[in-house]
Formats: sequence, structure tokens, C-alpha cells
Amino acid sequence: MRKLVVAILILLMLLILIMPASGQMTWNNHIILKNNSMEWNYNESYTNSSAILYRDYIDSQLGDDSGLVNAWEILKMDVKVRSYLKGELEEEMDVQINGSSENIQVTDIAAQLDFETLGDINKTDRIENSYSVDYIFDAPVLNSGTNFTFRGQNHSEVVIELADTVEINSTAGMENVTVSEGENTTFVRGNIGNTSYFSL
Repeated sequence: MRKLVVAILILLMLLILIMPASGQMTWNNHIILKNNSMEWNYNESYTNSSAILYRDYIDSQLGDDSGLVNAWEILKMDVKVRSYLKGELEEEMDVQINGSSENIQVTDIAAQLDFETLGDINKTDRIENSYSVDYIFDAPVLNSGTNFTFRGQNHSEVVIELADTVEINSTAGMENVTVSEGENTTFVRGNIGNTSYFSL
């Protein structure tokens, strides 16, 4: 999902990548995998200098460069993110089933930008944004012979939620993996490795 992260952050991500690794920007994933559909939820959080850079980007690139982020500027960011995400997924899908994305369709892309972003661009208050992408599969997929390959942001946290009747044969590309059982549900938790690709 590396391309989607870059898409969401747009030019801002270039600035964040050169900052010291201080936990100022975090990203996590929650994938809900069903027999005929999938939902991939993303949450990003900015604090300290990354929050300032994020607010400054919105105000200077999408707004009036007044030093304040207003609601209209956040709405413009929302539209830009959704449009960019749609284009990136049309170019390259972030999930494959048995090595192909041909039978997967994106049905909805949603974004919820934190209104804590409002105000002075120099605020360091935490910003938490969330995004989700819904997919449908042309045929049922949850069987023992199905392999899923995902493309995510390397080193980010991921939770995969699926029916407890599915046998987990591999978690290649994931680190620090734990598997737990809930009510009719299996949860696979871990961190995406160095390559950004992981499979199930």
C-alpha cells in the first residue's frame, strides 16, 4: 500500500520522509476479509513537527496561505485525497488473489479528515485521519486454496480479520505475527516487513 500512503500525503510525505524517525507520523491498517468482499481501513496520526507540516501543506497548497487552516481547506483536501486514491487504485490494485487483481473491484473510497486540523498551522496538537476502501470479489474466495497478496506501507501495523473457519497457511512479509480467536473470527496481527508486500 506504499503508493496509497504517498498518494494520501501527496507532497507532504516528501517532507516527513526526511524528518528523524521520532514517531511523529504513524500509520496502521485494519483489513476485514469476507468471502465476497473486503474492507481496508487506514488510520494516520500526526504529532509535533509532522502536524505542523501537514497543516502548513493544506493552508499553503490548497488554501489562502493565511497561516490558518479553515473548514473549506480541509474539504478541499478531502476531495483531493479521494480523487488521488481512486486514480492510484485504477492504476495498480493493492490486493491480489492467487496472483491476480482481475476479479476484484473497488466499490467505495471514503476519507474522514480530523477537524482538529483547523486553526493555526503552528499547532502541534495530534491530528488523526481515517480512510477506507471497499472491494468486492467476483467469486467466493475464502477457501484453503486461496492466496492473498497485499501491498501496504512497510513497517506499519496491520490487523487482518477473517472467518475462523479459514486456515492460516502463511503470513509471509509480516513480522511479530500473532493469531488470536474471537467470536467466529480470527485476528492476524503484526507489522508489515521491509518490502511492503505481505500475504495470507
